[in-house]
Amino acid sequence: RPSSSGNGQKLELKRVAGLGMNAKELEANTSLTDWTVLDLNADANVKLPYDDESFDVIVLQLSIDYLIHPLQVMKEASRVLRKNGKIAILISNRLFLSKAVGLWTGSDDIDHAYTVGGYLRFSDGGFEDIKAEDLSTRKQKGKERVIVGDPLYVVTATKG
Repeated sequence: RPSSSGNGQKLELKRVAGLGMNAKELEANTSLTDWTVLDLNADANVKLPYDDESFDVIVLQLSIDYLIHPLQVMKEASRVLRKNGKIAILISNRLFLSKAVGLWTGSDDIDHAYTVGGYLRFSDGGFEDIKAEDLSTRKQKGKERVIVGDPLYVVTATKG
């Protein structure tokens, strides 16, 4: 299934599975080959509805700040990720304060990156090479590099 990589290249992807809480949004996403509605906060022993080692890449986009069992979700992500598979967790400081977990609401962007890195490190998921990167669009140079639009960060890791 073709999908844009963001740099003008087309990727031929066999499967792009979506998981979320809004069926209408998932159904409307034409990039998805399949989708599942699942509330990851409904059960402390959450199980992702996928077979072991069934994905090469997992992207968790702008939702980790709402998870009340993030270590279990990261452990499950590891279970469904193939060896040497990659996980990318996108975060921002834009959120619904009434829905985000307390740990998140009293922290800044650097704390958020460390928190997500900690989730990966301490989930017993075997994640290695954990790193964070600022993907925010900025203008100007040096110390005056202000963010244009919403800030965006990614924490990545590889399953060992």
